[in-house]
Amino acid sequence: MGLLAAAVGGVALAGRGQRTTLVNWSLTRRLALRLADAQAEPASPPELTAVYADLVARSYAAVGDYIQAPIPPTVDTVRVLRRADWIGANLSNFRRILRPVIEAYDHAQAGSGVGGRALGAATQAGVSTQLGVLLGFLGRRVLGQYDIPLLDPEPGPAAIYFVDTNLRAVAARAGVPVDDLRLWVTLHEVTHAFQFHAGNPPWLHGYMSALLQDYLEEAVDTLGQHGELRARLSAAVQEFQRGGLRQSGWLRLALSPRQVRTIEQIQALMTVVEGYGNHVMHATGARLIPGYAHLARRMKARERSQATWVRLLTRALGLDMKLEQYRIGEAFVDEVVRQRGIAFANRLWEGPEHLPTLAETQDAAAWMARVEAESDRGK
Repeated sequence: MGLLAAAVGGVALAGRGQRTTLVNWSLTRRLALRLADAQAEPASPPELTAVYADLVARSYAAVGDYIQAPIPPTVDTVRVLRRADWIGANLSNFRRILRPVIEAYDHAQAGSGVGGRALGAATQAGVSTQLGVLLGFLGRRVLGQYDIPLLDPEPGPAAIYFVDTNLRAVAARAGVPVDDLRLWVTLHEVTHAFQFHAGNPPWLHGYMSALLQDYLEEAVDTLGQHGELRARLSAAVQEFQRGGLRQSGWLRLALSPRQVRTIEQIQALMTVVEGYGNHVMHATGARLIPGYAHLARRMKARERSQATWVRLLTRALGLDMKLEQYRIGEAFVDEVVRQRGIAFANRLWEGPEHLPTLAETQDAAAWMARVEAESDRGK
């Protein structure tokens, strides 16, 4: 959201201008690699791919057994990445997802005067730097990722990424066996594979892509509505001066009501996607990992003991929202499973009508009551 807000804000204030593209991808990549200390990282040993492929196979069996679901017919690709490889893969994702916004921004900037060119350059520097810092910061910390191509008309082949350099570093700092941590992370990522293959036909990829497409289309429209955007920015500043804007309100300065609704749907979806993944990771990890209790304690202590600068940076980049999603979503799924069992929690993946609203992610009882009432009406 911060990247798009910078884009529409830059256009609104610059007026009509000579083209200055929104992102300098070369700058973003160089900054990300430098911050992730990724340039001199050696390649992972080839045999590690076989190690992770075995962990993925074990995890498919364990997760399927716990959630009472068949193993998906298509097993996703397993890749062990260096930090630089992970940054490269996610730069490609950003370029694909942001393409329509960048094209609209470039068009809106065409033909400005000196002031517009200067502000366009400043906007480009700000967006490129923010994206580079984001990828560089995550490049040092990400352990695993389930990567499915969003915005593609049909769900293409997905991949499960593991950044083994980071896994080994975290295991050493936390004082836990690296093989235990590798399995723990694999259980979480494989759970995402079950989610995206759930339903007949599978629907989650299309639903998530449609939400993102809706958000981006509105962002593109906003780039051409300078007067409306200026009015929203002015109203937000006045509200802030009156003390009426919470800190999170700044994320919504350049968003239309339609975008706010879409963002809330995306937040609710990601909350249960990640929370369900964490619930299953803990439940299956306790069955498979002999030292699971120690591992869980050490990882929780690591989360609590983050340095102040790390917490500040995650908040500045909007990543604290991601961490909060894990916590809220896990508590939601834990409560549903405690009261109704895993089979009822699996109703989340029957279709978008069974997803919770953002408010329901913090009120599991309300979601369960709604789902049960809808089932009664359908009988």
